[in-house]
Amino acid sequence: MIKTFVLSGLTGSGKGKQAELLSQKTGFPIVSTGGRLREIVKEGKVVSNKVAEVINSGELMPSWFVQYIFQQALLEAKENDGIIFEGMGRMEPEARLFAEVCGWLGRDFRVLHLKVSEAVVAERLRKRREIEGREDDYPLIVRNRLKNFYEHTAPAIEYFRSINKVIDINGEPLPDAVFAELWQKVSAL
Repeated sequence: MIKTFVLSGLTGSGKGKQAELLSQKTGFPIVSTGGRLREIVKEGKVVSNKVAEVINSGELMPSWFVQYIFQQALLEAKENDGIIFEGMGRMEPEARLFAEVCGWLGRDFRVLHLKVSEAVVAERLRKRREIEGREDDYPLIVRNRLKNFYEHTAPAIEYFRSINKVIDINGEPLPDAVFAELWQKVSAL
């Protein structure tokens, strides 16, 4: 059974919710790149202000920084531990390194790509901004995040696709319906 999953998709595609549902079903812990970065901001370390600056601009973190986060999680996991990565592999170099590290460790993995339209994303992020007040959900920043997705993350997903690791999921229905499709496809592995 595959025990390593990466949730990928546009900002607002439901990666966090689907990671949560998959974690509840499997018991696998979630490593959220965005969540970890927000924790670093709160820690008040030297790097905290720089991380906050990048998050609030809608830019992507340097690849080496994100690689550190996921490598640490992979290298600390026990051989039979499952793990769910949410928001990892946002640049092709990260995707290539992730595949290399997983290969070296003998961990098969799949990328669960949540496909949603920009219209759905815009509405979801508008609602999330109202509820959570996240600075990175304002329209100007969201446009930058979408530009970064198409410029950087789409090629990373295509790299994963080229090595037969991507499972496409329709991310537009309500979360439970999305998870039903996700679980059906994961269970068939």
